[in-house]
Amino acid sequence: MGILARAAAVATILAAQACSAAQATPEYQVKVVLLDKLTRFVDWPSGGNPGRAFVLAVLGRTPFGDDLDAYFASHLVKNRPVTVRYLHQAAEVKDCDLLFICASEQARLGAILEPLKGRPILTVADSEGFAQAGVMVSMVRAGGKITFEVNLAPVRDAGFRMAPGFLQLVRIVP
Repeated sequence: MGILARAAAVATILAAQACSAAQATPEYQVKVVLLDKLTRFVDWPSGGNPGRAFVLAVLGRTPFGDDLDAYFASHLVKNRPVTVRYLHQAAEVKDCDLLFICASEQARLGAILEPLKGRPILTVADSEGFAQAGVMVSMVRAGGKITFEVNLAPVRDAGFRMAPGFLQLVRIVP
């Protein structure tokens, strides 16, 4: 195979990977909607920041593709427009309302959560064991369905309130 043929093959593979990375799996399309629904059952301390956009930050290698941006471009959270930010380091977490922590951050989870203790940033993940490690809410698979696990200690420490009806439907973890 000549150099041009190899370069064309590599370009084709990279283009296919880029296209597939831009679209989330059906599971993550559902999880985008679940993130929106979750915000309806949570009250932020002091009502959040009603004067600015609701900031949803994603830390790590996003599994959502372009679906978060597309979905929240036409949906409000707490009657506010949504800004989606993609972060690569925990030090970038500043003024967000909801932080989705990707599975790629498992090794650094403790270092990510420590500076967030008591801050009004709702931490959310979708990896097994993350709620037990201190993430406030985790979307997990159970019996073929996606359900929520909630760790109430960090929720309360940060001053969040969750709807009692919501808490009856989730799994509370220590």
